[in-house]
Amino acid sequence: MGAPFVFDRRFDFAVSRHELWDVFQETDAYPQWWSWLRQFDADGLQEGSVAHCVIQAPLPYALRFDVTVERVVPSERVETRITGDLDGPARLEISETGTGSEAHLAWSLQLRDPVLRRLAIVGRPLMVWAHDRVVDVGMRDFETRALDGRGSR
Repeated sequence: MGAPFVFDRRFDFAVSRHELWDVFQETDAYPQWWSWLRQFDADGLQEGSVAHCVIQAPLPYALRFDVTVERVVPSERVETRITGDLDGPARLEISETGTGSEAHLAWSLQLRDPVLRRLAIVGRPLMVWAHDRVVDVGMRDFETRALDGRGSR
């Protein structure tokens, strides 16, 4: 099957954990700030909700997947399951810091699309770059557009 795409990073924000959570809950606003998101249909951020997503990578392919929310602890944690072109667990944890809050994003996802799996045999470094670019730009978009001057850094 190939090695999973693993991501485990932390991002600091100069807003409280509760303010950060309030913005994460605004799922209807995701298409306004997430520039890689091409299609998005979500029914909120509560246990059992499902978001249908299409993300255009900075390479000539798009990823289609669903995000099912399995567990929610408000202002603290969201645990999800990704299915579709990608498959695996993903989670977001939010904690207070001395200057605001921290978002810890982590996932381990397998490619399920047969064409992408074959491409990953030789193109994995480029796919890792594209993945990291989508996340980095997404977090920058989140800071500048979603937090909208609420104290992002």
